[in-house]
Formats: sequence, C-alpha cells, structure tokens
Amino acid sequence: MSFLKRLIATSALCAAVLGLAAAVLAQTAIPQTGFCVEVEPWGEASALFRSDPRWLGGDGASSVDLGGERVLWLFGDSFVDPGGSSSRLNASLVRNSVALQKGKKPESAKMEFFWKMLGNRPRSYFREEDGSWFWPGSGVRLGDILIVFLVEVRRAENPLGFSAEGSKAVIVPNPDDPPSLWAHLRASPAGRRRILVGSACALVEGGYLYAFGSDASGTEVHALRWPVDRAARGDLSSPEWWMGPDAGWASSPRGTLNPRPVFVGAQTEFSIHFEPDLKGFIQVQTLTLANPCLAVRFSPAIERGWTEPACLHDPTRPGKEGIVIYAGKAHKVFEGASLAFTYVVNTLDAETLLNDRELYYPVVLKGHLSPCSRPTEVRTPTP
Repeated sequence: MSFLKRLIATSALCAAVLGLAAAVLAQTAIPQTGFCVEVEPWGEASALFRSDPRWLGGDGASSVDLGGERVLWLFGDSFVDPGGSSSRLNASLVRNSVALQKGKKPESAKMEFFWKMLGNRPRSYFREEDGSWFWPGSGVRLGDILIVFLVEVRRAENPLGFSAEGSKAVIVPNPDDPPSLWAHLRASPAGRRRILVGSACALVEGGYLYAFGSDASGTEVHALRWPVDRAARGDLSSPEWWMGPDAGWASSPRGTLNPRPVFVGAQTEFSIHFEPDLKGFIQVQTLTLANPCLAVRFSPAIERGWTEPACLHDPTRPGKEGIVIYAGKAHKVFEGASLAFTYVVNTLDAETLLNDRELYYPVVLKGHLSPCSRPTEVRTPTP
C-alpha cells in the first residue's frame, strides 16, 4: 500500500518487463558495513506471482514468514478474474488480496492466491467496514497467532479522492490453516493521529514486537513496540513509542512531548530487518517517485543511528514515459540468495494497464551479500 503512488495513478504497474531488463549493479556498498550487494533479476521467483490465471497482479507485496516452509504475501489493490481468462478486461479490482507460498526454493515453490467472493463477484480478502476499505501494511507470526496491520482508508473530498483514517490490526488465531479458513479477530493498536501503525513493517527483536509506520505524508518514520509475550496474546494496547534520543521509549507521551521520527525521507512502503552478517539492521525502500532507485540504510540499533540512503539498483529505463516506481522492500523468504528485493512499477496509462499482462506484478531481484572485494564507494542518491 502506497499513498504517494495513487497521487499519480490509480492502479497500474509495469513490473517484469522493466525489472528484468534493468541493469545489474555489481559490488554496491551498504553504508558503514564493509559489505556489498550484487543484484540480479530472479526469474523463477517472479514467475511464482504469475502462476494463477485468475490473479492478474497486485500492489505492494509484503511477506510474512509463517514457519514450516510457508510464507504469507499481502497485496493492496488486486486484479481478480475468477473465470481464469487471463484478461484484466474481465477482472474486478479488489482492495486487497493475499497469497500463500509453500516452499522456499523458487524453482519448486507453489503460490496460491486468496480473495473473498460475494455471489459471483470477487471481494477484498480483508472486507470493507462502514464505508472504509483496508490496504495491508505488514504482518508477523507470534507463536500460535498471526498479526496483520492494515491501514483504514475512506473516500474524501480532496485531490486524491481518499484519506487514511487510521490503523487496524487483525489477529488470526489459526494461521496453520489455509487462508480461506482463517478467523479474523480485530485488535486495535493504540495509534496516534496521522501516524499509520504498522503500515510499513513489523519485526521481533530483543523481546519486543516493533511496528514501523509513516505519517500520512509518507516521509516521517515512527516506531512503537509491545512486549512480545503480551503481543502474542493479541494484546496491542499501551504500546511504547520512540520519543527521541533524550526521552527514549515511553508508554505514553509526556506532557506535550510527541513521538519523534526514527528517520525521515522514507516512503509509505519499506522494509526493515536484522542482518546477522552486518550485525545490524537494514532498511530498504525505493527512494522517491522522482528518483526511484532501490535504496538501503543501515543502523546498528533499531531506533537510532540510521545512515543516509544509498542506491543499490536503478530500475528505470530511458525512453519509458508515464512510469512511476515504488514499494521497494527486502525479503528473507527465498532460498538461493542472501536477500530478495521487490518493487512495483506504475504506468499512467489506464488502457495499457488493462491490456498489457507484463504490468502490475511484483518484480523480484536476487541479492548476493558479501564483504566488499575491493574499495567501493557508497552510491549516494542524486537529489
């Protein structure tokens, strides 16, 4: 789910064609680590998202490791044609969908997609409520439960035609069953106005569940956390917020003190995870709509000390008009590489969206992480 992208286009992605043809950047340095990443297309992984003729592309692509060689994928606006015609002209656009990946080797894994039905019409997997719809943000498996963070969206009288109204968390008490049988229990995280809890990513570290989300503009990144044993019981009340280096973590704002951003210059969609070889955390995003390089930050601590972003990979191609690229993320759910990266590419032309099957599928890249073999300059983004 990305709000900036919808300022430019409703739903149109140009994934595989551009991504698979983009240049590979060898030995690109991760700031302050001495490690480099080599990036290349991952055709076998990309093909998983094209394996069902009824599911014709979806937005965002966040992953959740469910354990036991099972991975949940979360998508925003998705094209679904139950008849399997493989044509978006016959498809419905639902607000969200999910997929279950079985197996972590892309060449042998299977992907099954899920949405709801009302009569013969596809409906969103996470259903609308009282005029609101939901775009998935992130999720995490904690013991016997799965937590999925959603952003609640409503139509509005503004240039975008919608506004983010807040956050919602769904507890799935039976994540070992197929997603078609999952129960959805609501647990409302204690959010704050204009901060979208869990809209980007969630992870467990040091006995806490951390949720990262942006403000509504998608520029400031805020963090909150719960003791993991309490979150594993489905209790997301009374979180601690990051209040800045001086105040640290606080369970409620002190006086007029407001939560402070962990860093700025983010997008609505990004990932953060701990990378053992680096002994720290990396954050991955597409930099901006104007400069959509796949960018990385590093920090030895989860809430402070983040570097400026460095570009790992440039997905753009000269001569392509009306294209926007966003939703860059890293994933640790495939075997055969240190990391997988995904991003999506948007086209401004609605007719192209409906008629070109190369659009609106996740682009998957393979990332090889290793100590830099020679002095390598960090690739600073061009303003």
